Amino acid sequence: MKAVVARLVSYRLFAVRAGAAALPLLSLGLLCPVPSLLLALRRRTRADWWAFAGFSVVLIAWTAEIELTPVDTHGVLFAVDLLLILLSMVGASLHAWAVWPEPVRSVQER
Repeated sequence: MKAVVARLVSYRLFAVRAGAAALPLLSLGLLCPVPSLLLALRRRTRADWWAFAGFSVVLIAWTAEIELTPVDTHGVLFAVDLLLILLSMVGASLHAWAVWPEPVRSVQER
């Protein structure tokens, strides 16, 4: 019975980790600081708060860039837009997947 409960807990933790990693992708980058905020609130380490601040700055820069960029962009403005979108979507998702704590496995499961 303990093995079943342990397996269910590991599935739940995997689902939470996958959901946190998918959130920036599904929101098209608009919720990119949320996984970092969850980690910072959960673990309370300085590095997690800096990651949250970094993704918040990326989101603010991206929304400012959207507001100030004309509809047809080319060259440097397009590259800046693309970089900010990739940072807010892919960067936040990879960060959430890589940093989120994995479930602890027992010796029997390894």
